[in-house]
Amino acid sequence: MGAHFRFVHCADLHLGSRFKGVSSKDPDVGERMTESVFESFSRIVDLAISEGADFMVIAGDAFDESTITPATRHRFVTELARLGIPCFIARGNHDPHTDWEASIPYPPNVHEFGTEPESIELEGLDGVEIVGVSFADWHEERNLPSMVRGSPDRFTVACMHCDVDAVGAQYDYSPCRLSDMMGRGVDYWAIGHVHTRAVLSEDPYVVYPGNIQGRKITETDEKGCYLVTVDGGRVSELRFVPTQGIVWRDLLVNITWKGMEDVITELRGRVTQGDIVRLRFTGSGEMDGMLRLHTRENTEYLSKVLGCTVCEISVDTTPAIDLDARAEGSDMAAMAIAMGRALADAGRDAILEVILDNTIAAKHREHFESMSDEELKALVERATGMLVTRMEGSR
Repeated sequence: MGAHFRFVHCADLHLGSRFKGVSSKDPDVGERMTESVFESFSRIVDLAISEGADFMVIAGDAFDESTITPATRHRFVTELARLGIPCFIARGNHDPHTDWEASIPYPPNVHEFGTEPESIELEGLDGVEIVGVSFADWHEERNLPSMVRGSPDRFTVACMHCDVDAVGAQYDYSPCRLSDMMGRGVDYWAIGHVHTRAVLSEDPYVVYPGNIQGRKITETDEKGCYLVTVDGGRVSELRFVPTQGIVWRDLLVNITWKGMEDVITELRGRVTQGDIVRLRFTGSGEMDGMLRLHTRENTEYLSKVLGCTVCEISVDTTPAIDLDARAEGSDMAAMAIAMGRALADAGRDAILEVILDNTIAAKHREHFESMSDEELKALVERATGMLVTRMEGSR
């Protein structure tokens, strides 16, 4: 177990993802997102080659069940052949078997684990073994980690797709506990399924690398793989390497005491060219009315000047208008403020009655009824501020 070696651990490639939400708004960006996944995996292969990695493990979800095509598989196979070194793949919940995949076989350097645990010793790398198991069904209910065991005289890497309770996911697939991974003779658990990278344990190592390209606004920041170095039977370095082509960013921007140029200057320090960004504006100031009245124009303009794609703008700001002073007037704005404040103070039942009297809002009855009294009051206050802003803007 004293050998020095390196390996690459990646998971959740989701090659061929269509990014329907983005594509429906901007087909060009959607196509760029689809291609970015392949580019990210190509960079992972480049990394393995340039760093002299001895093998690679892919812990599930190489594809998407709704997007696997011959072209997608062929591109994957071509990259794996270019990799050259041994590569071990475990199937996950998004990796369907197709009746044509045998016509595009994996190259000789690739081994795909079956649905029962396997142990493989690496030729030319003494004292190292790879154990793994694939999903038997798209919704695997077996506790896969509890089914494998490493050899005590070898450095053992376990490769599989599973949902560890310490992290959790929207649905359980191969549910297990972190304790199931202890005392099983495994030195490094190379797992996949959760799209956020996480090191759950260092003795033994239990690692989620996350996916290789963010797929939506909730999958923000850098994505990639881990390059793992082992010396003397122990992990000496665990290095995350970003390989994504596009970064999703969800940014909060406070407009208080700021103008458009101030906001642009701030954002230039927080985004890079090619990012896909959601901007959530908060605070109070002169920008409130402009943000509310010209959302589409602001989205296009900020995308242009920042060199990124602003996919969404949400506005939770208040106007710089002195509502107290405006309420003293005798015009329509003053009346609107008075009516809004009266409704805000009328209580929960009165607010809900007004909201649900609207046929569109009534379709979302459960959402509004789940809001607290404070949230409902704040909703009325924001609506009042927005109405007055629109009235002032049309003067």
